[in-house]
Order: sequence, then C-alpha cells, then structure tokens
Amino acid sequence: MDTLSDLQKLRKLPFRVAAMTMNGVFVTLTVFGSLFPLFLADLGLDKARIGVALALIPYATLISPLVAPFVSKWGFRRSFLIAWTTRKFIITALLVATPTLAAGDPDVAFAWVVACVMGFALCRAVGDTGLLPWTQELVPNDVRGKLMALENTVITLAQIVAVAMAGALMDRLTGSARYLAPMGIGVVAGLIGVLLFSLLPGGRPVRQSVDLRAHLAEMRLALGDRNFIAFMSMLTLVTLGITLSGSFIPLFANEQIGLSPGNVVLLGIGGSVGTLAAALPVGWALDRIGNKPLMWVGLVALFVLPLCWLIVPRQAPSSLAWAMVVSFLGGAGSAVWTMSWSRFLFNTAVPPQHSAVYLSVYYAWSSFVGGSGPLLAGVILTALEPAMTNPYAGLFALSLVPVALGGVVLGRLRDQGALSLRRLIAQALRRAS
Repeated sequence: MDTLSDLQKLRKLPFRVAAMTMNGVFVTLTVFGSLFPLFLADLGLDKARIGVALALIPYATLISPLVAPFVSKWGFRRSFLIAWTTRKFIITALLVATPTLAAGDPDVAFAWVVACVMGFALCRAVGDTGLLPWTQELVPNDVRGKLMALENTVITLAQIVAVAMAGALMDRLTGSARYLAPMGIGVVAGLIGVLLFSLLPGGRPVRQSVDLRAHLAEMRLALGDRNFIAFMSMLTLVTLGITLSGSFIPLFANEQIGLSPGNVVLLGIGGSVGTLAAALPVGWALDRIGNKPLMWVGLVALFVLPLCWLIVPRQAPSSLAWAMVVSFLGGAGSAVWTMSWSRFLFNTAVPPQHSAVYLSVYYAWSSFVGGSGPLLAGVILTALEPAMTNPYAGLFALSLVPVALGGVVLGRLRDQGALSLRRLIAQALRRAS
C-alpha cells in the first residue's frame, strides 16, 4: 500500500471539509437533529418508543469490531462509500412510507420506523468503521486541531442555514410535509457529501485476507491498553450523562418551556453559533497546549448545562431568547469537549499501526453507551411523569452523576503532549505580573 505524503493529504483536505459539511447538513435535518424526535412524536409515538428508535442507531455499532477485519480487507474507503450511500436511500424510504402507515396503524408505522432506522444504523456502523481509520490516515497529526476547527466552523455555518431554512419551512407547511420537506433536503445534501468523499485518496485495503485469530489478538491488545481503557471509561461516563439530559431537550423545550415546534428547531441555531464561536480558538489551543486542559473546560460546561435549562422562564415572552442563550452555551461546551477528546483519541489513545481494531472498539463501545442514554431517558421520563409535573428535572439531576464520575477518570488520563492546568495557571500569572 502506497503511503500518502503530508503534501498530498493537505491538498485533498478541502474536499473532506466540503464532504463533512454536506454530511453535517444531512444529519442535522434527519436523524440527529431536533426534527427527528418531533417527526416521531407527530406520528403518534410515545416517549418510550421514541427512545427505542433513537437508541437503535448507536446500538447497531456493536457490530463494528466484528466487521473491522472485513472492512480492512475490502478497503476503508470502498466500505465507507457503499455504506453511506445506501443509508441515504433507507432514510428516503422512511420518509416516503411512514406518514401513510401511521395514518392506518401506529403499530405498523412503529415497526417500519424500527426497520428503517436499524437498516440506516447498520450502514452507518459499517461506514464509520471504515471512516475512522481512513481519517487517521488522511489527516496529519500536527494540523488535526486546526482542521477540526475549520471543519466545525464551516459545518456550523451550513447547519445554521439549514436549521433556519427548516424552521421557515415548518412554519409555512402543514401536516407531515413540514417535516418531510426539510428532511428530504437533508438527504440530497447527504448524497452530495458522499460524492465529495469519493474524491479523497487513501483508505485502501490493509489486509490480503481475513485472519480472525490475528484480529482477536489485536482486540486483546486494545483491551489491555490501560490508557486507552481509561479514556474509554471516561468517555462512557460523560457520554451517558450528556445523552441522558440531551436526548429529549426538543420535547422539553416544547412541553415545559412552551416553544412552538418551529422555534424548537430554531434553537439549533443557538447551538450552532456557540460551536462557531468556540471552534477556531479551541483548534488553535489544542495544537499548542494539548488536549486535557480543553477537555476540563468542555466537561465543566456540559455539567452545568442541564441546570441552565431548568432556569429558562416558562411560557414567557423571553423564553425563546433565554433558551437560545442556553443553546449557545451548550454548542460552545460541546465543541470544546468533542474537539479535545477527539484529538486525544487520534493523537494519543490509538496507535496508528492498530487503528482499525482500536477505533472499532472505541466506536462500538462509545456508541453503545450513547444509545443507552436516549433509551434510559425515555424509560425514566415515562416512569417519572405520573409523579412529577416536570419529570425532566429529575432526569437532568440524574444525568449529573455520570458526568461527575467522568471527571474523576479524566484526572487520571496520561497525555504527554499537554500542559497541566497548574502549569497553565502559573504561566498566565507570570504574564499578568
């Protein structure tokens, strides 16, 4: 397999930024944005069923370690392109048939939603199993922070436009069309993204055959790597806490704060602006002071976020403005947290020579936990509703526990390239004096 030079990689990175931008629009307007839970609720699904539908996507990633040797043999690039193209057509089938089925029998509609979401999720799992090692190969380590900053900035701008357009369409359309139109635009953007990904080099097969014994040996190596397991433990705890509180924010904003569905979707603009504000300074800082200091900043921001949602005024003229502020803070905190731990993953936690196996373990493990959040949140909300006028408050309180425990584990991670908080504070004091 030919090795790409850094110059060859850098020349192609604009295509990657454009492709990731189109994918950002796709996921925002379909399964990972505020539209999707609102669409499912409009079909008549209760919160428990919505939680099941949301959980299916990350749970399917459990197949990642199993398909990793086959993806390595087929080629990271080829596997990714086939899987991500297929999932766009599955979402199209979901949008076309579900409203008609829901009008006849909600149980049939739910079964169809589950089938389509599971098909999408399996394609996503296979595609991402190829994308992660392909990304590690394609992006030079010394510009990874800057690239993440650029990608986050461009993707966020595109998402702001997409969410504004979706909110405007929802206010003008009625019935299922107010969801189907923006989601259909998202599918078109996703197909354009796959076309742009096809212009990128690398991602060739790294195995001549599938050797399951060697694959299992690499799996044992990954599971015995203490720093990698500590990182995964931290990510598990924090992801669980974030998804517990965040999965039903659209419904919380609609039911408790009193925002219309169109305004709930527009909250995504607040989060996107927060991401936009944080992306460039965080990318600059990551390549200079390392990952852990920024991970602490992001963790603290996400810990206080559920508390901020609880103090937003209810049913008031200022509710939308305050909710926008909290959404902005959430977007900024999420950008700091995600960019810092992602850089730690690729630059520190995963050895490049074992990237396919390590990253498949990371992907399956972290996504399984991410799927547990919506599922548990749906069950908790359903259980709390008879006893509390605001069951979301109980859910948000529970979400703080795993995030706090994740901070304990974060303190034990080894990051050789990072400056300690103590040293950063000392440097700041010296400059101020």
